[in-house]
Amino acid sequence: MFVIGTAGHVDHGKSTLVQALSGIDPDRWEEEKARGLTIDLGFAWTTLPSGREVSIVDVPGHERFIKNMLAGVGGINLALLVVAADEGVMPQTREHLDILDLLDLQHGVVALTKCDLVDDEWLELVEDDVRELLAETSLADAPIVPCSGISGDGLELLRETLDAALDSLGEVSNIDRPRLPIDRAFSISGFGTVVTGTLIDGPLELGDSVVVEPAGITARIRGLQSHEQSIETAEPGARTAANLGGVAASELRRGMVLTAPGWLHATQAVDVRLRVVARLPRPLRHNTTLTLHVGAAEVEARVRLLEGDALEPGERSWAQLRLAEPVAAARGDHFVLRSGDATLAGGRIVDTRPRRHHRNEASTLEALQRLLDGSPDDTLLTMLQRHEPIAWSALRDRLQLADAAAEAALQRQLEAGAVVALDDGQRGDSTTLATDAGYAALQQRSRRIVADAVERQPLSGGIPREDLRSRLNLPPRAFAVLERQLLDTETLASSEGMLDLPNRTPELSDEAQSQIESLLARLREQGVRPDTVPDIDPPLLQYLESRGEIVRLNQGVVLLRSVYNEMVAQTRALLTETERATLAEIRDQIGTSRKIAQAFLEDTDRRRITRRIGDHRILRDG
Repeated sequence: MFVIGTAGHVDHGKSTLVQALSGIDPDRWEEEKARGLTIDLGFAWTTLPSGREVSIVDVPGHERFIKNMLAGVGGINLALLVVAADEGVMPQTREHLDILDLLDLQHGVVALTKCDLVDDEWLELVEDDVRELLAETSLADAPIVPCSGISGDGLELLRETLDAALDSLGEVSNIDRPRLPIDRAFSISGFGTVVTGTLIDGPLELGDSVVVEPAGITARIRGLQSHEQSIETAEPGARTAANLGGVAASELRRGMVLTAPGWLHATQAVDVRLRVVARLPRPLRHNTTLTLHVGAAEVEARVRLLEGDALEPGERSWAQLRLAEPVAAARGDHFVLRSGDATLAGGRIVDTRPRRHHRNEASTLEALQRLLDGSPDDTLLTMLQRHEPIAWSALRDRLQLADAAAEAALQRQLEAGAVVALDDGQRGDSTTLATDAGYAALQQRSRRIVADAVERQPLSGGIPREDLRSRLNLPPRAFAVLERQLLDTETLASSEGMLDLPNRTPELSDEAQSQIESLLARLREQGVRPDTVPDIDPPLLQYLESRGEIVRLNQGVVLLRSVYNEMVAQTRALLTETERATLAEIRDQIGTSRKIAQAFLEDTDRRRITRRIGDHRILRDG
């Protein structure tokens, strides 16, 4: 289903025309009816001569209500620009057209209303003015139809022209990621919470679990309507009302987005292709704060130009918008920037989770251009380069491609070797991906992290593998693949859970060697009852532990590895014979103190040799 949206100056007959076309008065509020002025969004629907049913969004024309207009115009497929023949082009005609142009709306029809109030000569002059106004915009080829919502003149031709214009539209986008930008949220007695909007990018079904972003509010769809008819499935492109369970209307507001869980994440920064309105009297400068309108949302945004310090009227540039509050937007969404009562600029979002960029950096600008107009393969590679390493599910969600197209692009790049999957051959949503260059850089970074660690602590046995994994921010499965590669290529070496540089032998000073020999002699003499605070530099303890010569337990207990192994053997023998034993019984078996026995058993529990059940220990493998 397609959505037609009106646009045009105040009092040029938009609502009258909508009522004449549909039989539905789009002005909902008593104040609107009393003043004869559309204040907020109005909605209607009609059937065109082809039998095609369409939704109509009627927007306010007054300059004070442009933000309400913007909340409804984002989801339309075709613009119905209304110009009163008796007044011609007026200020909001120009501003509404600027907005439609910034939103890159390619399909439209111009209705010259109130044609019954003027003669043919005047009508021809107004039509010429409108055609000149359209010439440099995305609606340059829009047909112009003189008509009257009062007398009915030209209405049948207008219907036929709208029908023909819709014939030229492609299929409504359906990538199975439904989004309903909320333009109204209210409560109906006996039904509960209802939200309305124009559904895009995928269907909604009765009973679906949904989430409202950026608030993260979960709900369930209890009812669906389109054009006041109950339905079980709402298709993308339809004006949709959803009755929600599990959420109060007071929790929701215009600008939030109803969607399927798990893929659309709120953001406070977006990379954009930006264009300044041609008739703007002054340049748009770097770091200017404006109001961003995207979908039905409205939020303050600071404009960081990524090339140059100012953008002249009519020019285009790359920019990053830093937002005062989170919004739920997706790659490919169009937006408008305003200041006060003026529309200044707009464009298209190319990335919703960007890093902060250096300005005037050629590689960044080239990557953004590929995201704007590249093939699915280019888009996948570029987005991966910007966010690697990343899980396939997260990358796929950011691409805004149909799943089949995204999967096909990934498979081509995997086969070409341009993308590496950090898995064991069982690729799934959680598989971590990197480009081939990114994977090589990950290996180099791993070695650099280990090298830096052992340079700072040359007596250490390297870096704990979990510390390296954390530094690389990799999930366990992906890190295991990387670690295996690093060990197989002898980039790193492994011992006792530590990762080190291969064939590295720390050089000990005479003093350090003396401390070590003294400690080892004392530990041999003390056996199972060592001192609990060894008198030795901590780095030397770590060195001895990494070499496997000692075992460090809780409470400062240090044992020779041979002593520890013998204590484990005695514990195993006891538990094999008795099946279970208390701490005191194991202490007596080993012949140590209670404090050391407790530290020892806590360690064997951690190493999964023993398991504690109440006051007893049993063998894990027993």
